[in-house]
Amino acid sequence: MRYHEPHIGIAAVKVLEALGFEVVLVRNRRCCGRPAFSQGNLDAAAKVGKHNADLVNASTSHVSPLGSHLSTPPILFLEPSCWSMFVEDYCELKIEGADNVAKRCFLFENFVDDLLAKEPTVLRFNERPTTVAIHPHCHAKSIMNPAFMGKLAERLPGRKATVLDTACCGMAGAFGALAEKYDLSVQVAQRLLDNIDDQPAGTEIIASGTSCRHQITDLTNTRPKHMAELLADAIV
Repeated sequence: MRYHEPHIGIAAVKVLEALGFEVVLVRNRRCCGRPAFSQGNLDAAAKVGKHNADLVNASTSHVSPLGSHLSTPPILFLEPSCWSMFVEDYCELKIEGADNVAKRCFLFENFVDDLLAKEPTVLRFNERPTTVAIHPHCHAKSIMNPAFMGKLAERLPGRKATVLDTACCGMAGAFGALAEKYDLSVQVAQRLLDNIDDQPAGTEIIASGTSCRHQITDLTNTRPKHMAELLADAIV
């Protein structure tokens, strides 16, 4: 996201700063290790995981949300597969300090929704009657109930949101990028594509995963957004 979709990170920062947070990017961080982990290269995944866990555990307090002080700054993720790596797979790899790291890690959408549930008037959003269809990421669905994503979208006045009953988008990380897996990838995506086709004209499609967004873009005439973009665009 730092290099391919920086606009999503910029949108997330806009939302978080509007909520009163100081946003800091962890320096010297490395890939979460998901690509290596998904290919069975556990040693490589554990190596970068240890590096990242050590960085996080060494971080100090400097975040002030809504005028309060946090002794352990939360760590937010825009990509669900990276988030699940930190909260589940680092522990499975038995990385030292992984349990403490996991407690501080939050999916962006869930973190923002929890805050707005406690402080519903802290942000002002524009009113725009439109439908929003949300494709939840497989890694998010494996850990939490994605129903809250629809409620989050409907915090924006005039929006009517649906969390689509979809399965995997077919990309599964690098799987769908392989030439020999393309046909199978498209077959797996068909349920998602049918759901998108059934949406009213003008529906905004939301997908948290970068692979999901690329698959939807490639196989439809739709340019899906991340939830951070939907929220940032609506702030007044």
